[in-house]
Amino acid sequence: MQSLKHIQQSIHSATSLESIVSTMKAYASSNILHFQNASDASNAYGEVLRDSLYMLLYQESPFPYLAEQEGQTIHVVFGSDFGLSGRFNERIVDFSLPQIPAGEDDKLIVIGYQILTRIQHKRKVGTFFNVPQTEEGITPIVQRVLLSIDDFRKQRPIGRIILYYNKPVGKISMKEVKEILFPLDLAKMTRKPADWNSKSLPDVFMDKEEMLSDLIQQIFFISLYRTFCYSLVTENASRLASMQSAEKNIQERLEELEFHYRRERQSQITEDISDIISGYMAIKKQEEAKE
Repeated sequence: MQSLKHIQQSIHSATSLESIVSTMKAYASSNILHFQNASDASNAYGEVLRDSLYMLLYQESPFPYLAEQEGQTIHVVFGSDFGLSGRFNERIVDFSLPQIPAGEDDKLIVIGYQILTRIQHKRKVGTFFNVPQTEEGITPIVQRVLLSIDDFRKQRPIGRIILYYNKPVGKISMKEVKEILFPLDLAKMTRKPADWNSKSLPDVFMDKEEMLSDLIQQIFFISLYRTFCYSLVTENASRLASMQSAEKNIQERLEELEFHYRRERQSQITEDISDIISGYMAIKKQEEAKE
């Protein structure tokens, strides 16, 4: 009976774990949808900003402070706060670390506790941020990252800002991305929009320097916002794949446990029946002996 009780406990534990995995699958699926919609919206807004920048710069010489200049490089690496996401964190760490110098000249911003524990033993981390877990939480973190970058700028001029993150490819795959946030790719951003079908020439009625400054701030903001969305979609897709694999393993384990339970139960029933028959035969022999 002890064996049966042990198997029952194992079945109960596996069933509880299956319920937890199912909940995590549903949560990851919901997050994927929300963050994918947010990334689509940020891409659409980014196109509006690029069109606006084209209207501002299409007949102007590039502004000096938009071009590449000497200064420190800010590296921003995006990971996750939680595990159970496959090789999501390992891949971005393995991808980014070789491209980040070990010296003191550059600054490193790490986003996500899981990669912080992997990076801080090999590189000096300048600033750390947790990963937002909701769409509403992205904006405050983006603002804090921008403030941190501005603090670095006050200490020393910035030459480049580089983002490292995982981007979704299809529904289950991902790829590591290195993106230059600054300096801006002016050749790309001042290219005439493909759907520009107006015969009118754009004009600017406010101070161009002020408008350019506002546009650049918005481009930085939406680029970081979009990067958070991409990374969060990839994280949750990787977690969903891990949970699907775990669910399959749990179901296989449950089938195995239930088979053992039925076999042990049948063995126990057979043993009980044998005991009853043996007892009956013993009593019958005693009665026959008395006769």
